[in-house]
Amino acid sequence: MRPVGTYLAPERFLAFLVTLGVATWLAANRFPLSRAAMIGFDVAALVFLLSVSTLMRRHDAAEMRNLACRNDANRLLLLIVSSAVMIAILVAVTAEVTARGRMETPVKILVIGTLALAWLFANTVYALHYAHIYYLPEGAGNRDRAGISFPGRSDPDYSDFVYFAFTLGMTFQTSDTEITSRAVRRVVTLHCLAAFAFNIGVLAFTINVLGSGS
Repeated sequence: MRPVGTYLAPERFLAFLVTLGVATWLAANRFPLSRAAMIGFDVAALVFLLSVSTLMRRHDAAEMRNLACRNDANRLLLLIVSSAVMIAILVAVTAEVTARGRMETPVKILVIGTLALAWLFANTVYALHYAHIYYLPEGAGNRDRAGISFPGRSDPDYSDFVYFAFTLGMTFQTSDTEITSRAVRRVVTLHCLAAFAFNIGVLAFTINVLGSGS
């Protein structure tokens, strides 16, 4: 049987979407839609991040190459869907922050926690995407596509790509790494633009939430 990642989407991302839908639906039975969306996202993001954490123990380049080939379906769509989820979460946060009345402490914690998880989720998705791009085969040969040069590392592992993605997510630029391909450069440009807009939103919402007294 063909792995689902070769024709639909990576299994972890599909699990995230299913968890998001189910958790949001369950939460909507007790809370307003904006809060239900945040709760659903928080649960799904935690499940996703916990599943990704198991990859951090895998330092075998051969296994990473295998995973890249097994999860090659709809990678661009994955980034688009992830961006759409981020926008929906920001809309939900906006609805909660701009609602009339005093924001209760549990709601403040929910909003801040959701923003933190959204930031972690988005940068982790990009880290996995960079690893995927790097370890796909170049043409019909056995060479990796690469596109990122890590000093002192010929076979980078997932922790290297997490470092690369989160550096971009925090500073909108690379540090000691070098981008060597147009494909990676395009993704980095999109990543930096999205990170800049999202970080501004997170800062504004956090100040608003912490400063709301009535």
